[in-house]
Amino acid sequence: MKNTTINLTMLPIKNIENILYNLNMSVRKIKKSYISCTGYFASYKNKTQIAFESTLERDFYMFLEFDEQVLRYEEQPLSLIYDYSDDQKRRYTPDTLVTYKVNSQKLFEVKYANEIENDIELQQKIKTLRAHIKNEYNLDFEIFTDQNFSKQYMENLKFIYKFVFIPVSDVKTKAIAKIIDMSCSISIREIIESLSDNQQKQLEYLPYVWNYIFNHIKIIDLQQKLTMKTTLDKRRLTNEQD
Repeated sequence: MKNTTINLTMLPIKNIENILYNLNMSVRKIKKSYISCTGYFASYKNKTQIAFESTLERDFYMFLEFDEQVLRYEEQPLSLIYDYSDDQKRRYTPDTLVTYKVNSQKLFEVKYANEIENDIELQQKIKTLRAHIKNEYNLDFEIFTDQNFSKQYMENLKFIYKFVFIPVSDVKTKAIAKIIDMSCSISIREIIESLSDNQQKQLEYLPYVWNYIFNHIKIIDLQQKLTMKTTLDKRRLTNEQD
């Protein structure tokens, strides 16, 4: 696997936002497809790489990584035969099986919303599959579309996820947690400035701030663009629990 490496310590603080937004995640290379976008997604939850056959499937995996109720997921978990119409039988393979922490599972098909809206036959197929899967497997069957999330929300997830696999540093993580615990509300910039007056040290800490956010994701508003002014608000954790 080829890793993308950027020495953040050599960059001026004013450029850090643009640089971080343009980092590339490392994924295993596979053969190109000229029909659709294919590849492998590095899953933190599954501790492995998950194959995807469209950008929307990749976005779905990202979506699942940030869903705290999701325990694990797997692509194309099974193939089934179902009665379609006029005694015809068809084979179908769901895109994803999702296992939740509440000891339940769901099968998902990933489709763009306009594909479903413009295809009456596809709508009927989904209806038939939903009934078949419930009867035969006692599982809910759901459709994930591009309407399940906003563009800004997905951009934020992709940005934060770049810092999931950074090397562990208990020293940095504990120092960041201590600063955050001292205030109900604090911005990213205020955190790194509290950690050090030295710009190089600030840049060394910054990836670990985003990593901390990934592990405490409810502390920020994912519907707003992430910048150095983004605020971590512990009151959001309290509101979620109420």
